[in-house]
Amino acid sequence: MSAHPGPAPIVDTHAHLDDSAFDADRDGVLAASREAGVARVINIGYNPASWERSRQLRERFPDQIEIVLGLHPLDAMEFRPALTIALQRAIETMRPVAIGEAGFDFSRRMPALADQERAFQAQIELAAAFGLPLVIHQRAAGDDLMLALDRAPDLAPIVLHSFDGNQRLMDWAIERGCYFGVGGLALKPGSTDLRALLRQAPRDRLLLETDSPYLAPPAAPSRRNTPANLPAMAAALAPIWSLDAEAVCRLTTRNASRLFGLGLAVAGAAMAADDGEGGLNQG
Repeated sequence: MSAHPGPAPIVDTHAHLDDSAFDADRDGVLAASREAGVARVINIGYNPASWERSRQLRERFPDQIEIVLGLHPLDAMEFRPALTIALQRAIETMRPVAIGEAGFDFSRRMPALADQERAFQAQIELAAAFGLPLVIHQRAAGDDLMLALDRAPDLAPIVLHSFDGNQRLMDWAIERGCYFGVGGLALKPGSTDLRALLRQAPRDRLLLETDSPYLAPPAAPSRRNTPANLPAMAAALAPIWSLDAEAVCRLTTRNASRLFGLGLAVAGAAMAADDGEGGLNQG
């Protein structure tokens, strides 16, 4: 009989540890995350200043941090052709594991739609050129998002960060083979409909994320979210897919490692037995 493989390493696929909310205790937050079993944190550099902060963070914690570089839709008013050139150079020199978070956010009046469209299109083109996954932020913009991405059918995988959509977006995302970032939003008491949608997501497309310091889960000890909350979040999310917490950690880590090229070893044979009847769905 083979030995139990032990707890799976956990990957936080979307965090903002360069945020000022962590200025006083960033080292301690990362130490606590490692102690909780979080092997990698993917930090999102969402504008030029955050690109550099993310680079410095990875330089200080090379065994824990990977980075994603892009322009958040709420920063789209900063977009100029020169910024595309700067982002291209940053991708070439900093070697992120993905591009983003890009997309649309229509929950506010600004930035203007035209600015968001230009910034998003530039990042779609860069993701295609570099063959990197594209991390998507969308709020109140599902139809426009699908339309923009349908014009780019040959993109590398798409990650729908903190998925929050309707049945139409879910159906489209499944057909497109998108990955689904799942975290604190799905744990809100009022997110019953979202949890029902997420039950449909193929298991080999699920990712865990915190969006730290945002979207702390209801049971968290602080309203500042951190990667160390992921084990408890996995346990609270697991019933959505009729799994246990360990199975959720194993399958999401395997998914993240494959998607972002992290090279994390995750038990394979044991997974199939625990990931639910029939093993993983194939998307």
